[in-house]
Amino acid sequence: GEPGFSARRPSGGWKAALTGRLESPPYDMSSNLCPRALMLLALIALLAAGANIFGEGVTKPKEIAIGDPAPPFVLKDQNDLEFSLGTLTRNGPVAVVFIRSIDWCSYCQLQTVQLSQNLPKFQAAGGQVVMICYDAPEKVKRFAKRRKINVPILSDPDSKTIDAYAMRARIGAGDQVGSAQHGTFVIDKSGIVRSKPYLTSFEGDAAIDALVGALKDAAGDRR
Repeated sequence: GEPGFSARRPSGGWKAALTGRLESPPYDMSSNLCPRALMLLALIALLAAGANIFGEGVTKPKEIAIGDPAPPFVLKDQNDLEFSLGTLTRNGPVAVVFIRSIDWCSYCQLQTVQLSQNLPKFQAAGGQVVMICYDAPEKVKRFAKRRKINVPILSDPDSKTIDAYAMRARIGAGDQVGSAQHGTFVIDKSGIVRSKPYLTSFEGDAAIDALVGALKDAAGDRR
């Protein structure tokens, strides 16, 4: 991880749910396939779907590393305002925060509220924050209005920007296909990725302080 920006994943809650073990029922000789075999077949199908998540003949985008130029984008926010990376970086460093969904991801909703509430801190650090999700504009508008969100939430319903940053989630089915992984890119005024702080907590100030520090570093004003 980046010096000064490391953060541990939470030890309980959603992580415990993700790492919890599934207990298989005992083998039933009367069935054509035992439950374990069915589970194995389901896993193979899921992995196969994940392998083709970008479509036939489409190469998975290369991961964006620190020091790489950030891929350009032009997207609209909840107020129908158009944001481009070039315009944003002319005003200072920007944190581009990818979230899975503003519609069905509770963690994403809490993170968005936290970032919106702390927007003055990011601005005082000379930086900006925008969020990107694959949700349709009407879903973004509905959430932003209900929760009075001030930070721009940019809608990427075709997942083109998500794919350009190699942030498409590896697992997803149905309406979740095309959603992003959680991730943050701090980009300086020259359009270069300066850091990728791993921000997980929406409780307390650790994640906010890390992002403020990353923006200050990108602005050349670490104090």
